[in-house]
Amino acid sequence: MLRRNNPKRETLQKEEELLASARSYLADAFPNPERTGCPPDDALKAMALGRSAGDESVSDHLTCCSPCFNAYVGYLSQTRVRVRRMTWVKRSAVAFGIAAILVSVAYFLVIKRRSAPIVAPGHPAPITEPKTPNQAQPAVYAPVLVDLSGASPTRGSKQRASGPVPQIIPSGSPVALTLCLPLGSEERSYLITLTSGRQVVWSASAQARRENGDTLLHVNADFKDISPGGYRLRISSDGRRLSTPVLIKTSLPTTEQQH
Repeated sequence: MLRRNNPKRETLQKEEELLASARSYLADAFPNPERTGCPPDDALKAMALGRSAGDESVSDHLTCCSPCFNAYVGYLSQTRVRVRRMTWVKRSAVAFGIAAILVSVAYFLVIKRRSAPIVAPGHPAPITEPKTPNQAQPAVYAPVLVDLSGASPTRGSKQRASGPVPQIIPSGSPVALTLCLPLGSEERSYLITLTSGRQVVWSASAQARRENGDTLLHVNADFKDISPGGYRLRISSDGRRLSTPVLIKTSLPTTEQQH
């Protein structure tokens, strides 16, 4: 296929050829080694920068002075290089600014995503019982010592009181009974009962321990449902029995002392 000629391209090519030939002609046709009547270099630089385009005397002088024309062409080339550099710098600055903005936006999005609260799958909140201001307070046990150290153990159904004076046990609040057994009693499990005649109204078991040379039984009891009156407290183990009279009272007397 034959290529069609482009009129505009041909015209531009002819103009460039004419300019090239004019430049080569003006560069050597008018030598002026002493630079007689030449304008100062600042005027040539200003013209190359486009600052004195209206000064016809300078432009006319360039057509008849090869040194000034060559200097002007040199300044013009430097100006073009500077313009290209400035254009490149401006474009680079714009590109850098756009890149910085994009990086800032990306960083902001990443930080926002990381700092966003993680919402767990919805689960119903555990149901807790509401706290009431008047919750039941733990029971306070009043210490009561029952001394059986002077009681003599018996076997079978025979019973012997430890003394004529019954020991007092309060019934108004829970009590922490400490039973002091006779000297030489063994550390074993004992059955403790509270009887009225032949009827057992309360019973518990405890393990005897030696403390500071005494053999003691510790047991917590609550006699508030037992009618006040005289009872017998029995301690039995391996066929041996101890008993002592006790008096259940609603409150401890202030003038009497427990033994």
